[in-house]
Formats: sequence, C-alpha cells, structure tokens
Amino acid sequence: MGIIDEREEALEKECIVKLERSFHIQARRDRMLARWAAELIGRNDFDAHFDEVISAGLLESGDEKVFRKIFSDLQYADVAIDAQTVREKMKQLLLEAARSLGDAG
Repeated sequence: MGIIDEREEALEKECIVKLERSFHIQARRDRMLARWAAELIGRNDFDAHFDEVISAGLLESGDEKVFRKIFSDLQYADVAIDAQTVREKMKQLLLEAARSLGDAG
C-alpha cells in the first residue's frame, strides 16, 4: 500500500469517527431534550416520549423535525414557552452532550 493509499484510508477512518461522535452527541442531546420537555409537560412515561422524539428525528434529517416535535408537544400541553427558548435549550443541551462525551469543540 502506498503512502497516498494510507493517507486516504486514515482520512476515511477519521471521517467515520467524527460522524459517529456527531451521532452520539446528537442522540445524547435528544435524550436530554426529551427528558426536559417531558418534565415540563408532566409526562411520567419518559422512555415513550424519548422514543417519539427519536422517531421524529429519524423521519427527517437535521434538528428541525426534533424541534417541531418537542415544540408541538409543549404547545399541546399548554406550556408557556416560545420557539426561541426551545431552540436555545437545544443548543445548550448539544454543548452539554458534547462536553459529557469529551468533545467540547
């Protein structure tokens, strides 16, 4: 194997590691977000709520579907909260999730 092939393989492995880390950070954030929302809503079935949030995130890539699921749950439960507050909480929890996995940047 030549040096170019070795570098290419190393870059591919690095990319995979970054993608996996990103996935784990996002999943941890979604778990914390679901718990936060469930507490505000007064749901005792946290695991079921988390499954609903995860399912929403799988249907459409990116954070927007998760945001819409959480925000609509909060609105349905008449929780007085605005969209900006939910988006800020998502950012805060993403940072917390990254820190908890040892990746603050």
